[in-house]
Amino acid sequence: MKNKLAAWLPIGVFLSLTLVFSVWNLVRPTRSFSENENRYLAQFPEITPEAVLDGEFSEEYETYLADQFPLRDSWISLKTRMELLIGKKDINNVYFGDDGWLIDKYSGTLDEDRIADNLSKLGDFTSYAAELLGSDHVRVMLVPTASGVLDNRMPPFAEDFDQAALIAQAAGLCPDGVTLDLLPVLSAHKEEPIYYRTDHHWTTLGAYYGYAAWAESIGLTPYAQEDFTVETASDAFYGTTHSKVNVSVRPDSILRYTPNWPVSYHLTFNLGEKESDSLYDETKLEGKDKYSYYLGGNNPIVEISSSSGEEGRRLLIVKDSYSHCFAPFAVNHFEETTLIDLRYFNLGVKQYMEQEEFTDVLVLYSTANFADDRNLNTLVK
Repeated sequence: MKNKLAAWLPIGVFLSLTLVFSVWNLVRPTRSFSENENRYLAQFPEITPEAVLDGEFSEEYETYLADQFPLRDSWISLKTRMELLIGKKDINNVYFGDDGWLIDKYSGTLDEDRIADNLSKLGDFTSYAAELLGSDHVRVMLVPTASGVLDNRMPPFAEDFDQAALIAQAAGLCPDGVTLDLLPVLSAHKEEPIYYRTDHHWTTLGAYYGYAAWAESIGLTPYAQEDFTVETASDAFYGTTHSKVNVSVRPDSILRYTPNWPVSYHLTFNLGEKESDSLYDETKLEGKDKYSYYLGGNNPIVEISSSSGEEGRRLLIVKDSYSHCFAPFAVNHFEETTLIDLRYFNLGVKQYMEQEEFTDVLVLYSTANFADDRNLNTLVK
């Protein structure tokens, strides 16, 4: 009898836990957004005969269960701690580097066919833009991620996707001189805080070095760091990389570079949805996603006028969120700067350029985001 009880006990515990979690999932409200992970969570999928038969429903339901799992953040933290105890240095596509560094891992996660297709579209678009504006007024910056620059922070034997090759391929498909290689620029400053320790973005200091190289490449004189007053907007920033593992590490700081000369800005968001006279959104510092302090986060289109910009010069930035802390430097050289995010921008970029009188174009993405982007069809329409 005791042997039978011992045999059935683990099964009983498992079934009881499954029942408890199932009931919990049914009675508690479904979460739509995770502030900790800064993303929308999967919702209960629609049940249709087609979705059930082709397996789509089961896949979406599995994602739904994972996203809506009770105490998800606590389970992520527990799982991370257990794997660290057994010596793992790569957990949930995050490398654990020296001195509390959390660095996103992209090796093995990217689709080579998509990369090739995105590079082809980039070459097509930049050829069009260079013919329209002149190649001296068109630039591509595929910014290397921390894993491609901070070999001094990566754990031993950590792998990275070949970011140098990606940048070289882009240079081969774009008109001569259009692609700006930031690998040597950023590598020269790798001992400085040019990336966040808990997030996948470059810092404002890293963006400054990128800005200086870009400005020089198009004939502008970049402002020196001494031309700005540097202030700490927040010293309690935990980024998206931290959210993947949810362990205790030191937070990052959000910095603001304010020009030391009189200048005013006016921002129009999403064709008049909202307006502002500041490049920064102070309200974002109250939540988890403090990186959205820069330009208010992700928007389809942001138009910025600057009183210190060159009259008649208009810049278009086709971008991901790496541009958000870069733009506050660039806007000081242009009368108007427009940033578009292809994830939300429905008009074709070529069509848009035909409507507007831009003088300069910059395509600014991190290498990883560019490689994985599914929206570059908009670039060539």
